[in-house]
Amino acid sequence: MNKFGKVVFGIGVFLAVMMGVIVSIDPGYVCHLDAENFPSTGWSYPAFCFVSWAFSVPLGFIIAAIGILICANAKLKTVIQFGLGMIGTYIFISFANGPIPHVPVLFGIGGTLILLLYFLILWQNAGRFKENAYKLAGYTFLVTGFWFACGLASRQYQPILGSGESPIDICIYFVLSMLFFWLSERKNNKVN
Repeated sequence: MNKFGKVVFGIGVFLAVMMGVIVSIDPGYVCHLDAENFPSTGWSYPAFCFVSWAFSVPLGFIIAAIGILICANAKLKTVIQFGLGMIGTYIFISFANGPIPHVPVLFGIGGTLILLLYFLILWQNAGRFKENAYKLAGYTFLVTGFWFACGLASRQYQPILGSGESPIDICIYFVLSMLFFWLSERKNNKVN
């Protein structure tokens, strides 16, 4: 394992875990953010603390994944493509979500794509899943979690959906995850 990769991985884990811990267990001493104390601007201290948490945890995931690729001595081209692709996609979805109005049909399309990709994974890997039912259980629980997460995520937006806000970014991440799981399984099938 590459020592630099371990450091990058550690930075990603630290960033994700520490910001998650600080905001998740903060009784108001650090961020001073609670239901009664919503900030007036995005740059005021409590809002900045919350935004730091919201963006640093996924960024920590990405940095940790880059570190794992470096640890495994992946080709530099692979590390760069993965890193730029993940960070670029994350930034694009984060900023593009603001002006996207709520279009219910997009959720239907996204849900259909998730199900289609899930069923393709099952169909194309039936023989391999009999050897590793844990992987099959993982995919099944993940898709089930997507279903319930979409329902829960949409509730907070329901009162403001008319104002143009939409939780479509969540759906896009779920669709992308299933797409890349399917591509990975397809690649494994071609190798075997």
